[in-house]
Amino acid sequence: MIDRRMEIEAPAKRRQVSGLLVHVRNAAARFARAWQNRRAINRLSELDDHQLFDMGLCRSDVQAVRSASFFSDAGLHLTIVARERARRHVRQCRSD
Repeated sequence: MIDRRMEIEAPAKRRQVSGLLVHVRNAAARFARAWQNRRAINRLSELDDHQLFDMGLCRSDVQAVRSASFFSDAGLHLTIVARERARRHVRQCRSD
């Protein structure tokens, strides 16, 4: 069997993107992410209290995030709240 390989070396050239275009692209990405977060928060507000409790949240947590700034990281805030609530629950139930 004859093994033939053809190797083509193409220089990896990247075009430089202007600084303004980078800022516009980053701003668009931040806006899209904030929009997705807002849609997720709206879906959370549609859940009943038992479903929120299963996730470690309560209705007031979701309302607090909804009233926060549009560009605030809602997912991070809710994660911190849920983890802290779980830690408190574990500490209260612990029999040392």
